[in-house]
Amino acid sequence: MKKPERFVIASNNLEKTAELVKSFKWFDEQAISYQEILPKQIFPAEGSKSYIENAKIKSAFIAKMLPQEFIVADDSGMILDAYPDWLGVLTARNLDMKHLNDQELNNKILKLLLNKKRGVQMISNLVGGYYRSETVVATGRFIGEVSQQARGENGRGFDLILQQKDTGKTLAELSDDQKIPLLHRTKAVHNLLLQLQ
Repeated sequence: MKKPERFVIASNNLEKTAELVKSFKWFDEQAISYQEILPKQIFPAEGSKSYIENAKIKSAFIAKMLPQEFIVADDSGMILDAYPDWLGVLTARNLDMKHLNDQELNNKILKLLLNKKRGVQMISNLVGGYYRSETVVATGRFIGEVSQQARGENGRGFDLILQQKDTGKTLAELSDDQKIPLLHRTKAVHNLLLQLQ
């Protein structure tokens, strides 16, 4: 499949959209929110079993309204080594992310991992394509640890508690040049672009 001139992100999550736009820009590609073209939409309900199926639902929903645009949707989640079957596809729902601010959410995870294994994976699955066309699926992962406390100023949310195993620095303690290539969404964008060249 040929690489489009721009990518349109199918998400109402403004932080996720901003991170994806930044990830595409890292590779000198243009990405915009679908809300720059359409009014805000109410997406169909997501399932509870598959990142890829959830991303396909979102991508197809917006692609139907914007058939000339290459639509990209993300479904992502966290896997904690201490609770490997608990989050995953259900991360946002099981952590009650809609009702907690960043500090409350990070404190909830830090409390859960008190005296437990601290390994973590962040997984992003992207689905991209045009309306009624073949889709491209790409995955990216950040593999690291949950820090003992929130640290750093270059980021928010999980960036404050996700750290590299080798340096012990949280993502929020890194510069953008150091951080962006490590992000699960950046890695998924890279894998998506490799399939479009």
